[in-house]
Amino acid sequence: MVLILLITSLSSFVASRAAEIRLIYPRLEPGQEQFSYPQELDSSFVLGQMVGATPSDRAFCNGHSLELASDGAFLAFLPLGNTPETSVWSFTLIIGGADTSRLNFSYCRTTDTPEPVWSEVSPPVWYQVCEPYAHTRTCVGGSYHLFPESGTPLKVVAVSEKWVRFALGGGVEGVIERRFVNTSSPAHVTGAGPVRLGNGLVTETDHAVTVVFQTTRTALWEVSTESDADEFQVLVYGGVATVDRIHFAGRSRDFVNDIRWGQLPQGVSLLIESAEDQRWNGYRASATDTTFTFTLWKLRESKPGLKGKHVVLDPGHGGSADGAIGPRGSKEKDIVLRWSQLLAEELKSAGAAVTLTRVSDTGLSLPERVEVGHNSGCDAFLSLHANALPDGQNPFARRGCGVYYYQTTSRRLAEAVQDEILSATKLADDGLYDANFAVVRPTDFPAILIEAAYLMRPDEEQLLMDESFLKRLSRGVVKGLQEYYSE
Repeated sequence: MVLILLITSLSSFVASRAAEIRLIYPRLEPGQEQFSYPQELDSSFVLGQMVGATPSDRAFCNGHSLELASDGAFLAFLPLGNTPETSVWSFTLIIGGADTSRLNFSYCRTTDTPEPVWSEVSPPVWYQVCEPYAHTRTCVGGSYHLFPESGTPLKVVAVSEKWVRFALGGGVEGVIERRFVNTSSPAHVTGAGPVRLGNGLVTETDHAVTVVFQTTRTALWEVSTESDADEFQVLVYGGVATVDRIHFAGRSRDFVNDIRWGQLPQGVSLLIESAEDQRWNGYRASATDTTFTFTLWKLRESKPGLKGKHVVLDPGHGGSADGAIGPRGSKEKDIVLRWSQLLAEELKSAGAAVTLTRVSDTGLSLPERVEVGHNSGCDAFLSLHANALPDGQNPFARRGCGVYYYQTTSRRLAEAVQDEILSATKLADDGLYDANFAVVRPTDFPAILIEAAYLMRPDEEQLLMDESFLKRLSRGVVKGLQEYYSE
């Protein structure tokens, strides 16, 4: 629910027509008593609508003139105050020379979150990951890094109130939130110690090629590859190689040319080399307490184009999560749901099967969205969004459509869709981004996130509210997918 601050015409002023100031952002969320900006920011944006105003009327915020759209929508990037007296957004609307409406919105400034206080653990102890969707970071506040299976042991070298620091091997460390690990009885974890990587077996089915190595405990791993996916580099952290042989069963060597392994300070390295001209739809790594498995999914045998392909569309947000909100009050969750419906129609007309992660105003967690893709066995996953910027960033520095991917195997799809959206809509190019977002992390299938346009900008909000624009946008996406599947 959006909290809209509303002031109607002041009785002490007489104006030729009624007007009201609607401040869309900043806003207070339910249960929030005061809005705050980080102390290091010197400017931020405000957006909303002067309802009943026209571009010829005058509107101000803290004495700065606001540019009004034809319906009174506005967006401005203004200096922030640093004292209680100046930490307020003060809006004034003047119609016909009369001070018609006023609105004040106060805020506070906050300092940075203090660094955690670490208690070193010597000798190290083993904690076990106890959540199915856990993630580690490179450091507190750093990038998402690894995504361990539930049951994975971690060699803990330090703890704080909210964080655990663990050794990966070779002098490399990571951190994980305490909520993801079992700290109640950390002294002994079955199978803790170096993970021994034993012999391997490669098998092939109609849908996949599977590589399985025997292990002595649940492994923690990292995979990297190039966009053509002709090689996959796997690092098993804390691993010790005890490999004598790898058995290529049946026709598996027609698809995987070779697998090489080596011992590094951080663990065991595996290089999985695809056969010449072999293309994959995706891959999946997984671990249990006895095996490490790497599965390569074959492309479906079908004609070029979308016929026979299965596409999952993920309209972002929903339920209590509105997403971005435009100056006129339009909500991202509503716009992308309508866009997903129009896009689904276009995809079906092109011969594709389509699954939507949501078909109404319902909320889904990020893992639940990704699971729809996994369970459907899809060929591609597209998360649909409308963009906004965080506090402190200049909204006039960015505009247009941007496409995001994380796995290098998804980059070509991102490029094809971005090119065709720009061609179909004539939007500005906001760029192509490698971004560590949950919905584009899956490796089983190409996954991208499309930020169609900036909902926070009055001009682009108006486009996103126009169904004919959403249809052009959808046709661009479809053509991008067709180009990708015709290569």
